[in-house]
Amino acid sequence: MTTVLAYDLGASSGRLVAQTYTGQTLTMNEIHRFQNKPVHENNHYYWDYSNLIKELNQGLNKVTSPAKSLGIDTWGVDFGLLNKNGQLVSKPFSYRDTHSVQYVQQATKQLPPQTLFEQTGNEISAINTLFQLMAIQSQYPQYLTETTDILMMPNLLMHALSGVKLNEFTIASTSQLVNKHKQWDKNIQQTFFNQTLPFAPIEMPHQMVATIKNHPTIQMALVPGHDTACALSALPIQRPNALFISIGTWGLIGKEIKEPITTAEAFQQSFTNEGTSEGQYRFQKNAMGFWILQKCREEWKQQGIHFTYEQEINALQQAKSFNTFIDPDDDLFFNPVSMLQAIKKYCMKTNQQVPITPGEHIRCFIESLAIKYAYTIKQIEKITNTKTTDIYIGGGGTQNTNLCQFIANASNKIVHTGPTEASSIGNGLSQLRALGELHSIEDGRQLVANSFEMKQYEPQHNAEWQEAIDRFQQLLHM
Repeated sequence: MTTVLAYDLGASSGRLVAQTYTGQTLTMNEIHRFQNKPVHENNHYYWDYSNLIKELNQGLNKVTSPAKSLGIDTWGVDFGLLNKNGQLVSKPFSYRDTHSVQYVQQATKQLPPQTLFEQTGNEISAINTLFQLMAIQSQYPQYLTETTDILMMPNLLMHALSGVKLNEFTIASTSQLVNKHKQWDKNIQQTFFNQTLPFAPIEMPHQMVATIKNHPTIQMALVPGHDTACALSALPIQRPNALFISIGTWGLIGKEIKEPITTAEAFQQSFTNEGTSEGQYRFQKNAMGFWILQKCREEWKQQGIHFTYEQEINALQQAKSFNTFIDPDDDLFFNPVSMLQAIKKYCMKTNQQVPITPGEHIRCFIESLAIKYAYTIKQIEKITNTKTTDIYIGGGGTQNTNLCQFIANASNKIVHTGPTEASSIGNGLSQLRALGELHSIEDGRQLVANSFEMKQYEPQHNAEWQEAIDRFQQLLHM
C-alpha cells in the first residue's frame, strides 16, 4: 500500500487528494478543497498567493495517514518572480488581467507571428507568459531588475513548500518561451527583452526533487505541472488516433503527437502545441470551458436565484433546443463585467433571440460549447490527416451528462468519460512512477481503467444536430 498526495489547482478551485495504490487499484480520498479566484487590486488581477500558501499548508496539516510524497499541478502560463532572498517581487499576475494585450501587436512587429509560432509551437495569445513578461518589463521594470528566479506557478508553489527552484517541462511549454529542444529559448528572450531572463532550469517529470520543509517525511515530487498534461496521462485511452478533451474552467481539445505541428494551417487555425508527461506534445485548441456558466451562476446568485445541479439539468431540458447559439470563444466572454450582458450583446450582434430564463441561457451555452468542440475536432482531423471514432473526456465537465451527450451528438463520435478528477489522478500516477511503483504511462492508464468507472455516450439525432451545426457555422463567419 503506497499513499501519495496530489495538489491540483484550477483557475477556480483547488483540492488536495490522497491516492492509495494497492498494487492493483487506486483509491482516492479528498482531504481539502478551497476556492481560487483572482483578486482585483490597483487596476490589475492577481492570484491571492498568500491565501494559496495558507490553503496548501492547511491541507497538509489535515493529512493523518502516512504519505510518501506530494505533487502540485496548476493551470498554465502564470508565474512568479523571486528576489535573491527567495521572496516574491510582486503578487503573481493572473492571465485574466488585460495588461498584456497591447504587447502582442508590439511583439509581432519585432518577430512575425508565424515565425514565433514555428519556434515555440504555441498559439499567439495575450495570456502567454511571454506577453505578460513584456507588460511587466514595460510597466514595472524594477520587478525584473530585482528578480533572480522565474518560476511557473506549480513550481512557485513547490518552492514555497520545499525550497527547490525548478521548472517542469509541461508547464514551461505553455509559456511561448520554450523551443523544440525543450529549453528556454535565449534568442526569443534577446529579441523581446534584450537580455536572458533568470528562468529556473527545465526538468522532466516523474522524479523526487526535495522534501517538504514542514513535513520532512513527505518527498516533493516533480509531476507534470500543467493540469491538462496530468489529465491526459490519466485518461485510459485504448483506441488508436483517439482525441481527448479536458473540461474545467477551460476546455482543451486535442490529440497526442510526437513532434509539434507548426504548419501554416495550424497557425491560422490558432492551434497550440504543449508538452505531455512523456516529453511529447499535445496538439490542441485552448477553448472555453465552464467559465461562461460559472459567471452566469454568480450573477444569478446575486439576483437571489440559486440552482442545484439537478435544477440546472431540469431548466435546460425545459428550454427549447437549438434556439440560440453563441461562439463561446468570442472575446466578449473572456472577462466581462456582466456575462449575462455579454451573451445579450452577442445575440443582438448576430440577430438572434436573446435568452431570457436561466434554462435558456444554460441550453444556449451547453449546445454551443458542444458544437464548437465538434467544429474544433474536425479541424484537428484535417490538420493531422487522421480520423477517429472515439473521444476521451476527463475533468469536472464529465459530470455534466448533457454536455457529454451533446458532444457525442455534435461530433458523431463515441464519447468515453471519466475519471472526473483526471488531473489529480495524473498527478498521483506521476508520483507512483517516481517511486518505482509504476513504470510507464501505459501502466498508469491501465490502473485507471481498473480503478474507476467509465461512461460511454453514443451519437444520437444526427440529422437535427447537423442542421444546428450548419446554422452555427454561419454565425462564425458573420
